[in-house]
Amino acid sequence: MNPAWLLCAAVLLLDALLFGFMLDAQAPLQSALALAGAHAGACLLFSLTVLRLLPPTYRRPAALSGLPVLGVAFFIPVLGMLGWLACVVPALRHQRPAPPLDDWSHPPAPVLPARPAGLRAMGAMGGMLRASELAGPLRYAADPDSRTAALIATLSLEDQFSVPLLRLALKDPEDDVRLLAYALLNRKEKAIEARIRVGTEQLQNVPSGQGFLQHKALAHNYWAFAQLGDPQGSARLLLCARAREHVQAALRLCPRDGGLQWLMGRILLVQLELEGAREAFEYARQSGIDARHIQPFLAEIAFLRQRYADVRGHLMQARPGERLQLNKASIYWERPANDALCT
Repeated sequence: MNPAWLLCAAVLLLDALLFGFMLDAQAPLQSALALAGAHAGACLLFSLTVLRLLPPTYRRPAALSGLPVLGVAFFIPVLGMLGWLACVVPALRHQRPAPPLDDWSHPPAPVLPARPAGLRAMGAMGGMLRASELAGPLRYAADPDSRTAALIATLSLEDQFSVPLLRLALKDPEDDVRLLAYALLNRKEKAIEARIRVGTEQLQNVPSGQGFLQHKALAHNYWAFAQLGDPQGSARLLLCARAREHVQAALRLCPRDGGLQWLMGRILLVQLELEGAREAFEYARQSGIDARHIQPFLAEIAFLRQRYADVRGHLMQARPGERLQLNKASIYWERPANDALCT
């Protein structure tokens, strides 16, 4: 047995005797004061001994750990010591062990870029899914290296999916991440500028009344260049105007080109010429463009015209991949709670 237990028991018996003498009404005042001092000394000895019985975590710091023992033993004579020895000390020495922590199994982080070939095979849907995978690390990853890896992974995406991610990274608090995003955007701009220069030189060498392919290529390049800039900037409108000129020139040579009609509708929608955009999309549908591919833009036109009853119908006719691009907007307009808008 631990000798501290025997010492505590001896101090308890001594304190019981002292307390019995203090209760004697015939004891003089001087004896009562001496007995009170002896009681205080016994309590101090008891608190120091009890600390030897407590687990190590309850002994530090010694002065603060002994104060509760001393206070209880002094102000509750005999019963206070008995409570410590019979209840508190055994409870602290034989605590129930803490349950073991479950080992959480986290899936390993994907090595970026993840599954680029398979997603490219899925077309636009795969590009959107891949872009959504990279948006999370770019927004919320605490490690700058993870955000940098996500930026590098955007090289496997088409411009329509990678550019929004790069523009998001331009607001990153880390200098290296912002510089990399700017460099990747600048790289795309340089590549498009080079294609525009080549296309312009080729167009100058084409006889009058020809050059359909050159105008078409320049229209797409100017449109791609416009998508790289700020959506609210004036440069985008200027580039859209240049793209519109080449689309019109190409359509004069081949009016039944559905892709150019679709591009004209996109340009007119940016320029807020809503009726012209609607007509261009209708010409594109008549020229062979899948109507489901056009429905999201018709929904946008209906929304801008405040014809909210038509928005849901257009979205329901769109392809799943096209509806995914609209994200929360399509969910809002398609949920049953908005049936009242269609009445």
